[in-house]
Amino acid sequence: MTIKWGILGTSSISEVMADAIKASQTSQLVAIGSRSLTKAKHFSNQFSIPRVYDNYEKLLNDDDIDAIYIGLPNHLHKEWIIRCAKAGKNILCEKPFVISVEEAHEVISIINKSNVFCMEALMYKCHPFTEKIQEIVREKVIGEIKLYNATYTAHIVDVANPAAGGSIRNLGCYPISLIRLLANAEPIEIVGIGRVNPRNTDNQASVSLKFADESIAVVSTADDIKMAWQFDVYGTKGSIKVITNPWLPKCDNNKMLINLNNDTTPIEVNVDAKKSLYTYQIDLTNRQIMNKDSDNFTEKTLLDSLGNTIVLENWLKQVRGESHIQAHNLLNF
Repeated sequence: MTIKWGILGTSSISEVMADAIKASQTSQLVAIGSRSLTKAKHFSNQFSIPRVYDNYEKLLNDDDIDAIYIGLPNHLHKEWIIRCAKAGKNILCEKPFVISVEEAHEVISIINKSNVFCMEALMYKCHPFTEKIQEIVREKVIGEIKLYNATYTAHIVDVANPAAGGSIRNLGCYPISLIRLLANAEPIEIVGIGRVNPRNTDNQASVSLKFADESIAVVSTADDIKMAWQFDVYGTKGSIKVITNPWLPKCDNNKMLINLNNDTTPIEVNVDAKKSLYTYQIDLTNRQIMNKDSDNFTEKTLLDSLGNTIVLENWLKQVRGESHIQAHNLLNF
């Protein structure tokens, strides 16, 4: 079976996803939709896409399309997730899923009634390197986890769409999601600080999270500093230092070091992959669409996106000086 894909939007990430869809053995890229016919035709020529639509609704009305990748700006995600769901299209939506907890509840409610698959495109989670990090933590190789330390910066402020943008939504979503994935829990406390510009958009932010098991995470991000990453996990028996960018793992030479308390030499762990992380993401989406019993996976991934949205919104409100509410008051949804 082949899943036929359409893409909403001609952004740079849509170009990356077009390559990933075409590289997937279970996918066929059949349509591109844009509000600009010129852009849509250029995109179509670039990726040999047979159908071109000069508005998003026309793409949704194409009965031949099984799944849609939403590569639109952050503030448009909610509207087009809902429209895709109501049109019966399976959905892969670029991160961040939506821009508020209220939007997340609304979107999830509609998806649950629409019998479609929907997932947020946090592509690194589909890669074998991430699975290996999870395995090491899950098997308690470094003991009980006490601290996560993460930094992710990239100078994207001049290229990212400013509407509902900022460092927290565009970059902070990655380390927050990875920490929550490894902790397999939601934080019970959030304390955030940051630096905002005159448009009240966060250019730099840091946050401390506390979990019920007493572990703590410290995350920093910025969208006007050159690209840098750090991800370390500290446990009672040792620590993990991730050398490769954990949110953009490659096909080969993905590396982490395990430092055990009683050893003087770190254990080097290398993970290779057979395809790009974006194609792993497409293949996972295809499998879930083909699997008629994927409701549990859909529910799990939507609740995970809700959890990430809760943290990001609470963090952002504190940075903007709009709220000092602790996370546990928001988790009672």
